[in-house]
Amino acid sequence: MSTGHLTPETIGGIIDGELPPAEEAAVHAHLESCLNCALQVLSAQQLKLGARQAAQRFAPSPEALARLQARASQRPVKPVKAIPWRTAAWGSLAAILLIGFFLAGSLQLRRSSALSAEILDQHLAVLSDASSPQVLSSDRHTVKPWFQGKLPFSFNLPEQNLLPADSALLGADLTYVEAKPTALLLFTIHKHRVSVFVSEASPLQDLFLSASRSGFQIAHRKAAGLAFVGVSDVSRPDLDALMGTLVNAQ
Repeated sequence: MSTGHLTPETIGGIIDGELPPAEEAAVHAHLESCLNCALQVLSAQQLKLGARQAAQRFAPSPEALARLQARASQRPVKPVKAIPWRTAAWGSLAAILLIGFFLAGSLQLRRSSALSAEILDQHLAVLSDASSPQVLSSDRHTVKPWFQGKLPFSFNLPEQNLLPADSALLGADLTYVEAKPTALLLFTIHKHRVSVFVSEASPLQDLFLSASRSGFQIAHRKAAGLAFVGVSDVSRPDLDALMGTLVNAQ
């Protein structure tokens, strides 16, 4: 056992019962306080049990045995290089982990696409002529209080003179992103409409947002436990400047 986690050799030894008593006692003491190693030992034990059960269920037919015996009597038996159980077991475990990583990556890509599409769809709805936000005001002292009691969090808005050049706050609305209550702030930059979604930050949200979609820029920032996601067809530097101003106001 190393000074950190258990080595593959030690894990193999503990499940095969091949460790000296003193080392075995030390390993058991380590497992009581290390969840990571305990899970690795449990996985190795389950893999060994599955392999043993599969071997017990297999029984060659009499015809197969007869063919094998006939072939053995006709030609010299070539020595077969045995593969140690531990090597095969860890190879199988590595294959399982690779499959798990592949599936996790596929799920991440699907969630990334779904979240980006949801945000873009809401921005496009804001751009439609039939859309009218519930709050039409460029005054932050009007927009911010309107969200009180509607959201489980609060946020600050910068003064108009602190916004990037040729930028302005138009209003706000209440929406939902991934079924979570979200503030929707509406801005303009050089006559381009910008939607900024403000919600409670998620540790995984950074992984599930693309940088652009269908010609629209998507910018993501975090501050004070909040996530800010901006969407617009304005240039990326202009969108990043607005997002930076919002983050600095928190």
